[in-house]
Amino acid sequence: MLSLISRRGALAPKFFLAPIASAVFITAASTTAADAGIVATFDVGAGNNQATIQIDQEDGDTYLYSLRFASDSISSWDALLAIDAELDSFSLEYQTYSFGVFLTGITIEGDRDYGTGDLWPIPNYWHFWIDTAEGWSLAPFGAQSRMLSAGSADAWVFGTNAAPQVIPAPAAGIGALLMMGFARRRAVLRR
Repeated sequence: MLSLISRRGALAPKFFLAPIASAVFITAASTTAADAGIVATFDVGAGNNQATIQIDQEDGDTYLYSLRFASDSISSWDALLAIDAELDSFSLEYQTYSFGVFLTGITIEGDRDYGTGDLWPIPNYWHFWIDTAEGWSLAPFGAQSRMLSAGSADAWVFGTNAAPQVIPAPAAGIGALLMMGFARRRAVLRR
């Protein structure tokens, strides 16, 4: 627990807060990146609309794709195909059936997961998730039926029935901590 040294009921001088804020920032930034397992982020496509595709591989590596598109919407499957077409480090493997497409493999920079669900009860296949107002939800339909619009987020998770990894927004939490420290310091200096 972090406590500030006080003198006659006042907080320590302002030069004491700067090292604390720096330490909190460095610790929070290094902790959140390691916990989330984000390996890389990519910007793909062109246009005014943006959606996010998150891919969680079985080994815990997470890849984030910020997909830009010009139309009002794009199917989640077409988003994956667009990523595959634009990036040499990304490839898809899938099977096409009368009911739609079944994703069997994703390779990203040599990090590959492949499965067809044939090792029951081991979930060796890609699970498709959609971001809703309540959080991540396992999609009740295929990626070809899911239409992404500006601000949408989808995820693919391999080898587990667990929801996608939570990707923290370290800037928001750190900013709030720093603002609390600065506001408190300003109040002390006015006394």
